Amino acid sequence: MTDEQRYLFDLQGYLVLKDVLSPQQVADCNAALEKLEQTRDEDFPYGVSLGKARSPSELYVSNVVEASPVFHQLIDLPAVIDIIQEVTLGLYRLNHTYSIHRWQTGYTYLHMGGTPLHPKATYTCANGQIFSLLTKAVFPVLNSRPEDGCFAVIPGSHKANFKRPWGNHPEENPVLVPVKAEPGDAIIFAEALAHGSLVNTTGRPRRTIYYCYSVGYMPDWTKLGLAFSDRLEAQLSPRQREIVRLKIT
Repeated sequence: MTDEQRYLFDLQGYLVLKDVLSPQQVADCNAALEKLEQTRDEDFPYGVSLGKARSPSELYVSNVVEASPVFHQLIDLPAVIDIIQEVTLGLYRLNHTYSIHRWQTGYTYLHMGGTPLHPKATYTCANGQIFSLLTKAVFPVLNSRPEDGCFAVIPGSHKANFKRPWGNHPEENPVLVPVKAEPGDAIIFAEALAHGSLVNTTGRPRRTIYYCYSVGYMPDWTKLGLAFSDRLEAQLSPRQREIVRLKIT
């Protein structure tokens, strides 16, 4: 991390990295995600599942990394991994992946924050060293403007010492701000940060991919079916296999 990145990540809880994915990678991701949208639930690829029931406003796909080889290349992007390496004290793994697809009225409710403490998503910084138990890379690959219901956060809330005084709907939080990012960019944020999205008011489809890196000894995040299948490692490069493995020490 540069000095500027380190300062901003600690100050606000997130960074925006420009042009992490090429236009071709963005197009390939969209093609694979559109295919999932058109696939019946029971016909999803092996290891891929719904994290929650489909609705007219939302599709949540668990283990999206297993849906297509297209998604394997997102595991070890140097610009992302360099930051993950530093904020986990060098011991990290890809814990889970998913995609969120949104249409008219869809949104993600606001969740997390520095208080109350979460056993899998705390953030600390001491003696010049950042330590984030769970850190996510968000790839907005289609329609990520505020009116599309883009990713949104309360900056600095990963270090909040008091419980958020508002509700969980985005319109109930006056200090919630949209994070401006274009297709091809990556948003890196500490899971301890209070985050969610704005409401999609355009009806245009919004597609976002999440790659979630934890400390190396944290097991798969099994909630919402987020656990890698027994077939994944055989499809990956040696470097990628190392990144998804549980680290005992």
